[in-house]
Amino acid sequence: MIFKVGDKVKFLNDVGGGVVAKVKQQIAYVETNDGFEIPVLFSELVKVEEVGFGGMKPEPVIPQKQQKTVAPVSVFQEDTEDFDEVLTEEPTDDEIITTENSTLNILLGLVPVKLKGRMEPDFHVHLISDCAYRMLYTFSIVKDNFVYGKKAGMVEEDTKVQVLSFSMSELKQIQSFKINCIFYKKGIYLPHESLIYEYRIDPLAMADPSNWEENDYFDEKAIVVNVTEMSLLYEIERIVTESEDKFVIQKKRKDFKPKKQAQNSTSEKEEIDLHIEQLVEDFSGMSAGEILDIQMGRFTIALEGAIRNHVHKIVFIHGVGNGKLKYEIRKTLDSKYSKLRYQDASFKEYGYGATLVMIK
Repeated sequence: MIFKVGDKVKFLNDVGGGVVAKVKQQIAYVETNDGFEIPVLFSELVKVEEVGFGGMKPEPVIPQKQQKTVAPVSVFQEDTEDFDEVLTEEPTDDEIITTENSTLNILLGLVPVKLKGRMEPDFHVHLISDCAYRMLYTFSIVKDNFVYGKKAGMVEEDTKVQVLSFSMSELKQIQSFKINCIFYKKGIYLPHESLIYEYRIDPLAMADPSNWEENDYFDEKAIVVNVTEMSLLYEIERIVTESEDKFVIQKKRKDFKPKKQAQNSTSEKEEIDLHIEQLVEDFSGMSAGEILDIQMGRFTIALEGAIRNHVHKIVFIHGVGNGKLKYEIRKTLDSKYSKLRYQDASFKEYGYGATLVMIK
């Protein structure tokens, strides 16, 4: 995968991420929220948001002399009322919040249309508000990992709107539909969080008539997806997965057995090897974040011990790798042990993979 300056990324084998500040060969320099740049191989990154929006064109610039002042128009202009009047009115029966009028029910409808001379159907894409809420929406497609904005508008309560139409050949080039929704009701209402839903395109499944069903929204058989329910299921799955991951991490940290490490130490200098295979007997199944926590724990314990025992110098052997462990060591030294001096250890003895800390 190729990364460009400005791409938002996450670390594949570690916690966190940031924005690509610069790129050199197969290495991206990721700027974290702390303002530090971390060199990371492309293979260790996952792209979250890419720079640019495909073929979208900027709005044309009108010369200043030709510009005209246009009064802003609200999509809800027909519902504008005097605020004082609204605040003093008693709620009507329709405005009293009940289960029936405060529940969301948003659906995506894909209606196949068979055209003469074609083996494969086209599909009309509809958004449906089967509830008492109006919905402001944006509709985009994801293609080649780029998001292309296609349409935006409003769906009235208890109505459906045809958004776009796609041929099967077009659908084969699209990864997914991406829908963002904001909900509104006139008068007193129960507010809902905005909704984001992504529908993955499977052209073979869409073209199979056995997947088209009778429904309450179209005269024809169609593919109807309950966006509200699917979004809720995804959110529940995400929360459960995060809870399971936290449990597994805590259990691994509790169960791991430290490995006894042979130290080459004198009152003048100590050597601490922070390679994970030197610290624990079995690290299989541990994530990069768990391994880093163990290494940094060993670093802190060794450094504090060296300070208490008046050791003059201590060498931490961290290896080269992707530079994450070295970065965390030096970040900790700068923030918590600013009175100590440090430098790269002897290249002849350790290569590029060690840091020398001078305590006295």
